[in-house]
Amino acid sequence: MSRSRKVVLAALLLVAVLVLGATAAARAWQPAAQGPAGHFSAPRAVPIETGSVRATIRSGENIASILDRFGAPADAVIAAARPVHDLGRVRAGREVGFAYRRGVDHAVSFSYGIDEDRTLVVVETAAGTWEPRMEEVVYETGVITRQLQIRSSLWQAAVEAGLRFDDIVRLSEIFQWDVDFNTELHEGDVFSLVADGLFLDGALRKLGTIHAVRLKGRERNLTGIRHQGEDGKVAYFDLDGKARRRPFLRSPLAFTRVTSGFQPAGRFHPVLKRTRPHFGTDLGAPMGTQVRSVSDGVVTVAGDAGGYGLLVRVRHDGGYESGFGHLSRILVRAGQRVEQGQVVGLVGMTGLSTGPHCHYELKLNGHHIDPMKAKLPVSVPLPEGEKAAFFAERDRWVPFLEPAVAAQE
Repeated sequence: MSRSRKVVLAALLLVAVLVLGATAAARAWQPAAQGPAGHFSAPRAVPIETGSVRATIRSGENIASILDRFGAPADAVIAAARPVHDLGRVRAGREVGFAYRRGVDHAVSFSYGIDEDRTLVVVETAAGTWEPRMEEVVYETGVITRQLQIRSSLWQAAVEAGLRFDDIVRLSEIFQWDVDFNTELHEGDVFSLVADGLFLDGALRKLGTIHAVRLKGRERNLTGIRHQGEDGKVAYFDLDGKARRRPFLRSPLAFTRVTSGFQPAGRFHPVLKRTRPHFGTDLGAPMGTQVRSVSDGVVTVAGDAGGYGLLVRVRHDGGYESGFGHLSRILVRAGQRVEQGQVVGLVGMTGLSTGPHCHYELKLNGHHIDPMKAKLPVSVPLPEGEKAAFFAERDRWVPFLEPAVAAQE
């Protein structure tokens, strides 16, 4: 072999040795090998330097398997955390984190995001024991106002204004006894609010206390003022001190759409292919959407009811009875007492149904009535002894709902 060829072969051998050595060094510390769908596998070797990894809990995982997968002593971490938070109740979709230290063959810190405001941290001490602590987000607070111009829905307007899902639900709940947000909002309606904004690093993260709201449109002008009663309970009232909360919700679903209305004279049935009366309102929604009891009452039916599919009926005071059909799952039993807003089942398409929806019926003294248009029982006013305090709150916050004031914020 010529001298030049020997030199080339030696150089290639040296390169191969260097590459293999670099690969082995890189593999010596692998706390977070990225797996499919953003999930992670456990460390494959003893860490040789400080590092950390974060991952999302997968459906069906338990905390012991997660801790084992990332090289943390499961029994010690779970026992240490128990006085602060029960790790047996971790939720899929939450984030966990692990920290490692050079020369230590296991994770030295574990964190679990309980919610957006709290994180559980469990750390190994120098003595080898594990100690828990709760870290809470500290927000800056400032009064904010928002004017939400409805173009298609409250949901869309609120998202465009930077509000989160939980904020939108809280806003809709204030008027849920007066308005079906699926059918009774119109383009051009304005939803105004004044609330405590919670800020982090100068950015609005969510709403705190909602002091006052107003829905102004072509069909209605509603105002809700927050008031905490002498019994400590918080509720919203109109300008005269009449409670917004009423004995009946306008709709059993928070956000949905009407796919077929109340038609006692008859409509063409898509499954039976003939005209027949439709004594309820069909509310289209994704499979599994929660169906709420519209008022306090007692469950009279909870089971399969032929064409209705899985059906729940609830008897209420005053001669009212509600019914929810085509459910995919029933979460109550006959004879059970339920409260207004309690989830009684999940949207499905059982029985004579061509798609997922809730068939909602309402009866008064045995006769079907249109649940979307019926005049339902009203609420009672504030106690006389609380009116002075309430009117002071009203006079403080209502001016913020006017566009001229809101524009100055």
